[in-house]
Amino acid sequence: MTKSSSPTRIRGRLQAREAASLIRDPLFLLGSDRRILDWNRAAARALDMDERLPASAAALGTSPRLQGLAELLREADGPFCLTLEAPDGERTYAADLHRDEEGGLILLLHDDTERVRLHHALKENENRLRAITGAAMEAIITMDHRGRIQQWNPTAERIFGWTASEVLGRNLHTLLAGPSEQARFAAAPGSWPQTGQGRTFGSIIRLPAVRKDGGVIEVEVSVTAYRMAGRWEALGIVRDVTERARAEARLKLAEARWQFALEGGGDAVWDWDVVSNEVFQGPRFYSMLGYEEDAFPRRFESFRGLVHPDDWPRLIRALEPVFSGEIPLYRCEFRMRAADDEYHWIASRGKVIEWTPDGKPLRMVGTHRNVHARHEAEAALQAQLAETQRLNAELEETQVQLVQSEKMASIGQLAAGVAHEINTPLGFVKSNVGSLQGYAATLVELVDAFRTATTGMDGGPALAAVRERLAEVEFDYLREDIPALLAETQDGILRVQRIVADLKDFSHLGSEQWAYADLHRGLDSTINILRNEIKHRAEVLREYGELPEVWCQPSQLNQVFLNLLANAAHAITGGGRITVRTRLDGDTVVVELSDTGCGIPPENHQRIFDAFFTTKPVGKGTGLGLSISYGIMRKHGGRIELESRVGEGSTFRLVLPVHGMQPSHGT
Repeated sequence: MTKSSSPTRIRGRLQAREAASLIRDPLFLLGSDRRILDWNRAAARALDMDERLPASAAALGTSPRLQGLAELLREADGPFCLTLEAPDGERTYAADLHRDEEGGLILLLHDDTERVRLHHALKENENRLRAITGAAMEAIITMDHRGRIQQWNPTAERIFGWTASEVLGRNLHTLLAGPSEQARFAAAPGSWPQTGQGRTFGSIIRLPAVRKDGGVIEVEVSVTAYRMAGRWEALGIVRDVTERARAEARLKLAEARWQFALEGGGDAVWDWDVVSNEVFQGPRFYSMLGYEEDAFPRRFESFRGLVHPDDWPRLIRALEPVFSGEIPLYRCEFRMRAADDEYHWIASRGKVIEWTPDGKPLRMVGTHRNVHARHEAEAALQAQLAETQRLNAELEETQVQLVQSEKMASIGQLAAGVAHEINTPLGFVKSNVGSLQGYAATLVELVDAFRTATTGMDGGPALAAVRERLAEVEFDYLREDIPALLAETQDGILRVQRIVADLKDFSHLGSEQWAYADLHRGLDSTINILRNEIKHRAEVLREYGELPEVWCQPSQLNQVFLNLLANAAHAITGGGRITVRTRLDGDTVVVELSDTGCGIPPENHQRIFDAFFTTKPVGKGTGLGLSISYGIMRKHGGRIELESRVGEGSTFRLVLPVHGMQPSHGT
């Protein structure tokens, strides 16, 4: 070892250089052959060596890191990097060799760890950004403050047909904008390069763009600004919406045609946003109700305000199953207030065309049609139908009554004829019986006188024979029985006369005229006529009150009595009772016919007066009796009331005005 390379000189050189340069980085002194001669404290710490140990060849053998550095120095040619383990992880040093004035080398290690880490992070970010822009479905384009393209991702290449190498550095507007857009940009370049703010920044705008092949496409652009190297640059996200724009145009054209077709056919179109409650009504809607177009806000509340309050619940009920998805189409007819404050009938139809993912309606479209004329025609038709039904009912009732009247007239004529035919022989039979009573009495007197005159006489065989004959025929019995027989015969003749009189009274042949009549007489004659029908079924009780004569058609009231009494008898099985009550109630008379029969079920109370309704077996009734009776009572200005319990019996109450129709009005 020469004098100049002694440890003392080397250490002195190192300390002098370290002190002079205030070096905090690891520093090594090397010989001309690149052997490590000495190092500073920072180097000892970096190589994880004891700072207090002097530099020596032995230290080189005990420190693997120092030994590795020595091997690297022998192979290094120029600046190199060194990576060492440290408590906080790997640290990277940039190595730089300098030759000193003594002919040796100085190795300075600069800690470059943070720069390397930042470089790696930047590289990762660049790779990540490149992956994002490469996978993006939209074109991502950046330009500097002069409008020159700085970034152009693969989607931009696909949309516009230019490769990134063809467009980088070129002016974006000149490359992609059409003539009109270029002129607009030239006229108003904007101040975003100075402020970072623009009129369209932060919003989505739609505009035409030119492809490499000259084709024009429709794009949506969202632009923002960012700071780079002290200057503002712009980032644009571009989406090709050409197909969507074409579809929207077709849809708009189809909607226009649809609206024209519907409104041309008299229908008004509507479009309801169920969420925002905005409602678009076509022009036809306003005109068919007499309003100016857009006469009120396009809100659902405005529509609701026009609907008749009574019809609103029906409209809501029609919407509910459509909104729940139960049925596809909404249909409802309701009234809406027109400009003249009159309500017009509207037929509304619609369908939900957009739904939320959870099945709630978003948008609904449909039509309105003015059907007021149809409703008026239907109302008129209903009124006409009701009137026709009323007239038909009256005609049917009249026909039934006519048939019954003709039948009763025939019965009356027959009864009158029978009565007349009976009365003639009955008259002379009655006269002859009267004469016979006188003759018989005379003969009995003569025989008694003969017997008295011959009593005690011995008249011989002839007288004895007469006395014997009188004994044989029981003359004493005949004398007592003949007057009784003739009296009974006379009573029978009187009864026949009363029956004939009742028959004539009941029929009132030719007495369809209105007149005052005794209702009790009519009731009695009717009961007598039905005596044979009733006597085996029920006992008839008469509870008559004091009644005035009633203005009526007697034969028709007799027909009512006949129907009710016959029904009462038919309702009784096994013996019962029929009670006929009469009373005066103010200006009306009341006749009640009660029976202890089977009664009438409640569900039949409203039907028993219908024509042809009957509960009797087939062949036992026509169902006309009560219907005719109801019509007769209504004709007399009266009514029939019913009280009945099943198993207990029924009461029919006839209420008649005493002077229901004045005699001057009778026909």
